[in-house]
Formats: sequence, C-alpha cells, structure tokens
Amino acid sequence: MRQVHGFQVGEVLRTAIAVYGRNWRTLVALTLVAYLPMFVLAALYPMPDPATLPEDAERSREVLAALMHEWKVFYTTAFWHAMVEFFCSSLLQGSATFVVVRALRAGPPTVAQAFWQSWRALGRVAVVAILSGLAMAAATLLLFVPGIIVMLMLWVAIPAAVVERRYGSALRRSHALTLGHKVPIFGLVILLVVFGLAAVMVLTAVVSDLAPGFETLVEALVGAVAGSIGAAIVAVCYHDLRVLKEGASSSDVAKVFE
Repeated sequence: MRQVHGFQVGEVLRTAIAVYGRNWRTLVALTLVAYLPMFVLAALYPMPDPATLPEDAERSREVLAALMHEWKVFYTTAFWHAMVEFFCSSLLQGSATFVVVRALRAGPPTVAQAFWQSWRALGRVAVVAILSGLAMAAATLLLFVPGIIVMLMLWVAIPAAVVERRYGSALRRSHALTLGHKVPIFGLVILLVVFGLAAVMVLTAVVSDLAPGFETLVEALVGAVAGSIGAAIVAVCYHDLRVLKEGASSSDVAKVFE
C-alpha cells in the first residue's frame, strides 16, 4: 500500500501516471462514454471559423452585418461546446475517482465495477458539477483571480461527492481539504493547461493540413485524453489530502465502495 508523506506536484503526477498506466483500458472506456455527447456535438456542430474583415468592410453595412452574424454563431457554438465539455469532464471525474481510489487500495477494478459505481454516483456528480460551475462562473464575473481561487477551492469537490456520498456539502468539504495546499494544486492546473493547449495546437495544425474540417473533432478527442489524465490527477489529490489531513489510510478512503 502506497505511503503518503507530503503533498507535492511531482509525487501526485508520478502516482497518477502510474495508476493511469495500470488502468488505462478501464479509464479509456470510461472516457469514451463520458465524452460521447462532446464527440457528437463536435461532429454535428463543428466550430466555425470567424470571418475576417475585408479591407473596405467599414464602408459596407452588408459585410458588417454578415460579420456580426458569423461572430454570434462562433461565440454561441463555443459556449455550448464549453458547457458540454465541462459536463463530460465532470462525469469522467466521478468515474475516474472510483478507479484511482480503488487501485490505490487493493488493485485495479474491472470495467463493469467502474461503470456500476459511476452510475451510482451520477446524481451526486451532476449536482456538484452544476453547483461548482455556477460558483466558478460567479467568481469569474467579478474578476479573473477570484475565479481561479474558487476553482482551486473546489478542486476535489467531485471526488468528495463520489467517495463520501455528498451533495452540496461536497463544496465545503473540498474547501477544507484544499486549505493550505492551493499552491501545488495551482501548479498542477498550469501543467494540465499547458499540456492540453500544446497537444491541441500541434494536432489541429497537422489535421488542418491533412484533413481539413475535422479540427473540432480532434480538439474534442484531445480534450478527452487530457480530461482523463486530469481526472486521475484530481482523484490522487483527493486521496492524498485525506490521508495527510485526517490520517486516513487508502483502505479507509475506499471503504464506501465495498
């Protein structure tokens, strides 16, 4: 059984990668199911390219009207893509929590066990995802920095909902667990964002040359892969914070799944 001696970025990453490597088949299966709505949306409603403004457009009301329409379509599509991806990533987080916590305790679960536990926690995950999303959106409307702070506070809200069978109180629970550890969590966020952006930029550049028109679908696939890795990292964070702050063992954290 793995011993937890501190909460450090490197240790969390090593543990998450090791767990992911041992359970990649189960996590990939969960990712494909969780992100299915995102794949369908990307295939049916790809992100349009925003129109470029012609040189004489300032003197053409027709061109300006067309341009405004294109931007409206672009931002509307981007909004729904963001909302669906947030929901899909939340579902995946709930599923990955069981896999990671169970793997840290007694070995890899089966795919059937992972899907069953995901189904059992679906309602709690949905409620906590909505509440977390509203809280982060409200904080972001104030200023960018408060939005980041709230995101860090709610970093392990969904794992708390899954493991401890909480609803609204999962948000307060996440705040209590992350208290005093927001700097390393922020480091993990930066690494995930950089990894995701770099992967999207490289792959979409390749796809735009080889298969134009499939950029949005590729972005959805890259987002799913990054989401599954991120979900494993968040689950490890929750496990380690429970062990460090409460002295709980891996078996104690996973008892709810027995």
